[in-house]
Parts: sequence; structure tokens; C-alpha cells
Amino acid sequence: MRPPCELVQRDYLPLLRSLLAKKLNEEGKSQNQIAESMGITQAAVSKYLNQTSEKHPLLRAVNELATRMASEIISGTSRSDILVREICSTCMGLRIGSEICVMHRENIASLAEVDCDICSELLGGSNSDLSSRAETLSDIRDALRLLSDSTVFGRLVPQVRANIVACNKNAKSVADVIGIPGRITLVEGRVRSFSGPKFGASTHTASLLLEMRKSWSQVNSCLCISGQSHIVESAKTLGVQIISLNRSESNPRDIANAAKLKKMKPSSRKLLGIHVPGGIGVEPILYIFGPRATGLAEEAEEIGRLLDS
Repeated sequence: MRPPCELVQRDYLPLLRSLLAKKLNEEGKSQNQIAESMGITQAAVSKYLNQTSEKHPLLRAVNELATRMASEIISGTSRSDILVREICSTCMGLRIGSEICVMHRENIASLAEVDCDICSELLGGSNSDLSSRAETLSDIRDALRLLSDSTVFGRLVPQVRANIVACNKNAKSVADVIGIPGRITLVEGRVRSFSGPKFGASTHTASLLLEMRKSWSQVNSCLCISGQSHIVESAKTLGVQIISLNRSESNPRDIANAAKLKKMKPSSRKLLGIHVPGGIGVEPILYIFGPRATGLAEEAEEIGRLLDS
């Protein structure tokens, strides 16, 4: 049980920090400035400046990365997310049939004996579960950006706040469904989320999506918005097929069971919706279902614009 992460932690990251610290030092940066740029302590910088690395097998590839990162830091064009992307991208490349892969096989003979190809499979995109999970994450991030940029979606946000969730066709539990922790809220009339998408973050809406997928296998996403009558009518005008329940329900399974009684069949051309009426102290909610989260975000924008017209 010795994964390549051991080599990343033991060899790759220390070598990168040492080379980067030295390049920044050569550019006249003080140890405190280097520490601040790299997010480490001054004592760590001193240690890295005194390390030797002339014969390290990762030297060539990591030196190229350190040179790029130093240039970006010196020029002031660096961003934390870009630097982390470069670090991880280089690491992944070294793990797919390159130096870290070779080092790993040399350290653990049993991996060479079975012709280990784990990193190539997982990082190269041939693992369908991971690829699909990444696609789902990308879809909901794009949807969240659309909603955050919208000038009309705020009109659809209920008092309990909105949420959007998505999953792939293999989803079996809430942990396989991605949503927005803390829901989507309003700040000075504009849509905001205080945390990025996360798998397992929205128990209620995710549970409802999973329940509805038992009957509507074509849907992989759900958007929760206000179910006020004018919003529901606008959604219908735009072609959303909506089931209206007879009474207020809060349990996802009860909502799904009540909706199933209506016998509505999904259409490839239309989105599906479940309207849950309000009750005493309970506001009405409209759940819209579709194959992709971005499609739901675009539909919400159309609903909001129709309300403004």
C-alpha cells in the first residue's frame, strides 16, 4: 500500500520548493518575500535554499516548472489557482509513464511485475467514473456562473434559498450528487454562493433528484426555485412540463411518490417540473429537472426574463 503520492510528497514537492526558492533568491527576493510568495515559513525557505539537487531524476522537468513559476511571481501575473494547476499538471504528467512512474516501479518491484498502469488509467481519462464525475462538476460550475451573472434570477429565489444539483447516470447516493453548500442566496439583490460546488452537499434536493431518476432516468440535474404562481405559469409558457401536487410535501420520497401518480413521461425536447404548493408557514417550491445543470440555469434565465417583460 505505497501509492505514488509518497514520491510526490518526498521528492517532487520539496525539489520544486527548493528550485523555486533559489530562482526567486537569484532575482533579489529576500527570504521573507520568498516565504510570502510560496506560502511557507522563512525557516523553510532557508532550508530549501541550502538543499542540493544536481543529480535528482526529477530535476529537468521540475526545473522547467520552477522557472515558469518564478517568472510569473516576479512579473506579478501569478494567481494561486494557476500556480496550483501548473504544479498538479506537471505532477500528473510525471506520473503517466514518466519519471515518477519509473521511480515508483523501481521502488516497488511488484508494480513492475504486473505492468502497473494505474496513473495512466485514472489521470489519462480512461476511467469512466472519474471522467463522468469531472464532467458533472464542470457542468454545475458553469451553471452556477450563469446564475451568478444573471440580473433576473434573483426574482426566482425562494425564502429558503435556491439550489441546483447534478449527478451522472451511475449515481446511487447523495454522496454521488453535487450541489451548493449553504444553497444559493441573495446579497443586495444579486445571486451569491458562499462555497463552491461539492458532492454530498445538498441532502434534500439531491435525494429528490435520486428519487425522480427511478422514474425519469433521463434527468441528471434539478433546480429548486420559488413556486409562486406567476413563476410556475411563466415556466409553463416556456414549455416546462409541470406536475402540481395536491398538497404541500417536504419529504423527497413523498414528493416523488405523489409526482409518479401523475404518470408524466419525460420528453427529450422539454424540461420537467414538480410544483409543491405551500402551506401554513411553508412557501411553494418549483423543482425543475433536466439532463444538464447548465440547461436548467439557461431555462431559469428565460423564466426570469419573461417575468420582466
